[in-house]
Amino acid sequence: MKNPRTCRLIGYIILFAGFGFVIAGSIAGNTARTVLYLIAGLFIAASVVWMIKKVRCPHCGALLHLKFYDISTCQYCHKRTDC
Repeated sequence: MKNPRTCRLIGYIILFAGFGFVIAGSIAGNTARTVLYLIAGLFIAASVVWMIKKVRCPHCGALLHLKFYDISTCQYCHKRTDC
């Protein structure tokens, strides 16, 4: 997958799935709470790793903004990030 905007969207979907497990863990009982929090931590960590590895400029390889900024052009090489 080369499009950094799509990769960032996938990263945010994984991140919010992790937040969903945090909410479910907050509602669940003591035994399930620990398991759900561990799953949430894995989802959140996977999201961060995914976005750092995949949300990069296809031309210069620089890390693009992970926030909701416009990343249609790279802030370093000023080329379009469309592939």
